[in-house]
Amino acid sequence: MSKKNFLDQQETNVYSRIIILGVIVFLEKHVRVRDPIHGMVELNEGEAAIIKKEAFQRLRNIHQLALTSKVYPGATHTRFEHSLGVMHLAGRVMDSLYKRRLIKNQFTESEYTRLRQLVRLTGLLHDLGHAPFSHGSEEVFLSGLKHEHYTIAIIRRDFAPIIKEYFPDIKVEEIITLLNKGYLGTDRVFLGKIIDGEMDADKLDYLLRDSYYCGVRYGKYDLERILDTVTVVAAKEAHSEIQSEEMVGDLTGFWLLGIDSDGIQALEELIFARYWMFIQVYFHKTRRIYDYYLTAFLKDFLQWKQYPQRNGYFPPPDNLNDYLALDDCTILEAIKKFRNSNEWARRIFERDHLSEAFVTFPQHTGLASYLAVAELKEKFEEKYGSNSQTAHVDDKARRLLTNPFFGLKKQEEGDKEAEGDRKFDSIVVQDKHNPEQYYSIFGQSLPLQLLSQKNINIVRFYVTRNKKEEAAIWCNEQFAQIQAKIKNIEKGWT
Repeated sequence: MSKKNFLDQQETNVYSRIIILGVIVFLEKHVRVRDPIHGMVELNEGEAAIIKKEAFQRLRNIHQLALTSKVYPGATHTRFEHSLGVMHLAGRVMDSLYKRRLIKNQFTESEYTRLRQLVRLTGLLHDLGHAPFSHGSEEVFLSGLKHEHYTIAIIRRDFAPIIKEYFPDIKVEEIITLLNKGYLGTDRVFLGKIIDGEMDADKLDYLLRDSYYCGVRYGKYDLERILDTVTVVAAKEAHSEIQSEEMVGDLTGFWLLGIDSDGIQALEELIFARYWMFIQVYFHKTRRIYDYYLTAFLKDFLQWKQYPQRNGYFPPPDNLNDYLALDDCTILEAIKKFRNSNEWARRIFERDHLSEAFVTFPQHTGLASYLAVAELKEKFEEKYGSNSQTAHVDDKARRLLTNPFFGLKKQEEGDKEAEGDRKFDSIVVQDKHNPEQYYSIFGQSLPLQLLSQKNINIVRFYVTRNKKEEAAIWCNEQFAQIQAKIKNIEKGWT
């Protein structure tokens, strides 16, 4: 009996009908997807219609962690399941917030239900614009473009009609505003922070998911405690412990996403999980060299084989058909095809990479440290050359989006080194005994206060495998000499 005939013969009462097909369960007009991180993730009819669209199904072929499977073989998960997880957690955060008196007094049940759906849709659609291999290929965007620009263009072109059909009380521009500006009004700032903030649904999902698929424990934290203590703080006046000269504007009147004081330790665990995952996974020495090879191959491939008029960059958002035709499968097939004629393709295909010979401490900061690393880099290139097939220096850790302090600090890609000492945007802690009182997390957490003073700025030096031992000895000797020289100079200043 076909599936269609079987369905047709079921009772007409959809509430009594449950059909299990693999890992998907159809219950009335809802779809339930079994997820290894969150269990059953439920989608309503409109959300289910969205994920059937070709532009969303493309995310099945966009790996979450680029070529990290070269290091952690289990890391083959994709942006598809991550997007479902973000939608699910965004809804759970909204459910938790509705228990708060402030929210119930401000919004009617129907309006809050609408906002909950808005946030779920934004979470579901937030990664549509990722390029092949996610963050691993972002250097191949034309200057000034990010994957968010493509996400917005795809939503407007491919998803506006379906949103209008299934969610007539939600405007597409509301979703785009949340993605682009982060808030819809002073009393709705917290909505944008659920999507992109210091403890947003994106981070809540990817830390657990990446940790699970990589087979490590660094990304684990107490999700249920976060959800139990998340709150909204209506900032009624500029607060000295939240704001400083480096922070932007007066927060008066803004409704901020915060944490109850009972949740401080859970929040510490979340931020430490980001730190550990960055050190052990996102900035792993082998993952980083393959990111470089991937970028180099993509530029060659896009320029010579696909779009010679674009000088090796992805098609712009006004050419979505060409852009959406590219996914990991396309690029992996190209790597296989051109492995005999392109060095970067060969290295990726054969897993033949340079070896790390020297790495700086994760939190090297201060002028003396920067000068020492800069001089070592100069000497290294003089000795081992600037040909990236035989030697390479990776000094981009500070500007990576996966850096646990990127977005938390008042620091953006392209900031000058001298601006790296700014405190990062404060997460607001609400006093559980006196809701009118709220503080910066740094006034309540000594570990985070100490960490906030540092930048994660790892610099790695790579050479061919046969020169690894020699280069390691040379780099350590040179670095020690440079540091000694700088110390002597500093003594002369005092």
